[in-house]
Amino acid sequence: MLTRLAAPRCFCALSAVAAVAFSLTPALAVAATTVRWLTLSEGNWVDSAKKIIAAFEARNPDVTVAIDSYPFRQLFEAIELRMKAQDPDVDLISVDVPLVASYSARGYLAALDEYFTPEELEHTWVAASRQAGTYQGKFMAAPQNNSTQFMYVNLSLFREAGLTPPACLTAGQTATPATVATLAEKDRWTWEQVVDAAKKLTKTGPAGQVWGMEFHQVSRLYQLQALGESLGARLVADNGLKATGYFDSEAWKKAAKWYWSLFNEWKVSPKGVSPEESPNWFTDNKVAMFIGGEWHIPIFEKAGVNFGIAPHPYFAGGKPVTGTGSWHLGLNKASRNKEAAAKFLHYITADEEGTRIWFESQGQLPATQKLLTAIEQAPRYAVFPECAYLLGVYEARHTAVPRPQTPGYLQLEDIFASTFEDIRNGSDPNEALPTAARRVDRFLAQFRK
Repeated sequence: MLTRLAAPRCFCALSAVAAVAFSLTPALAVAATTVRWLTLSEGNWVDSAKKIIAAFEARNPDVTVAIDSYPFRQLFEAIELRMKAQDPDVDLISVDVPLVASYSARGYLAALDEYFTPEELEHTWVAASRQAGTYQGKFMAAPQNNSTQFMYVNLSLFREAGLTPPACLTAGQTATPATVATLAEKDRWTWEQVVDAAKKLTKTGPAGQVWGMEFHQVSRLYQLQALGESLGARLVADNGLKATGYFDSEAWKKAAKWYWSLFNEWKVSPKGVSPEESPNWFTDNKVAMFIGGEWHIPIFEKAGVNFGIAPHPYFAGGKPVTGTGSWHLGLNKASRNKEAAAKFLHYITADEEGTRIWFESQGQLPATQKLLTAIEQAPRYAVFPECAYLLGVYEARHTAVPRPQTPGYLQLEDIFASTFEDIRNGSDPNEALPTAARRVDRFLAQFRK
């Protein structure tokens, strides 16, 4: 799940980027408009692109689609350079969803409202995905994928400790949308319950140190935004241009103090573990509860971990909130082929056939309501671990909150990560958050002119 592993990005010269261009169709007998898509090269993305393009071109012989694909970090560099240059040869770009506001504010994206009916705009996608693709009232990027968060439970470690695990989806269980809704609404653990169990699970035994809990993306915004949101706190103002009074609110200070305590007071989570390393701690039976995305399911299953899948926790007295969002597709404002490009964009993000092909190829939680309903009705998703998709559907419709819509998202993300890493290592949240909020505001000042 590449979009969740966002790191500080350096926009360097395009000559340093290794790009691979794929032409996915033979020349047609009649002249066709060629649409060029700037996108990822990692994982199964290119294979999925080939499948969806072949299906689209079979229905639209007047349009061919070619892709320029890049590794994750280099993709952002290529987008920056080509969009800043107003390159008319690029028609579509893959947009990591928290960058919608940034790309829109800088004039990279064309609004998509005219290419969808009002009914499509209102009902095609789950609300959080539609909202994440909207900037200043205009629909700027259409959802391709979505994501969600679970709490993975090492059932063997709970049994060894003599503790009852949280209610969760487990092997041998048959699930339905109704039973999953009950699990999410009635049996979801609070963070207070998690900490109570984590204290009892953290120990040094014959096999080494066992920790009570761990976040996958320690200190990162995508992972930790749900803490403040559960207490009713946002990170920035509605217009995305002010962090003071939000990022340093009393609710965020409370959430940050709780995070500080995991590592420095209760000592139930390990220091010095990176997001790249943290899943291995769960597969190696070193962590009893692991907060991570749906993309971890095949990893943990392959490793042979005896695990269950529980809903993402929340603070007592607050509300359940889950991280969400993934890749969207945007139309280059400088494109010469907007109509043809928009036709393909609509097919891959809103068309019933196109979205089904993309989902079946990618396997990632979809963003369209029809596909989510299809998951609820398909027998294969009644059994473990595929039944986790049913929990993902519930969270997408009820608890998902998109990341802040701000033209300074990258800077906010970087400042958030460094601040929470400092807090993880012992810094006082009451001092760290106001400093961080002021740093964000200094950067956002350029957009308030």
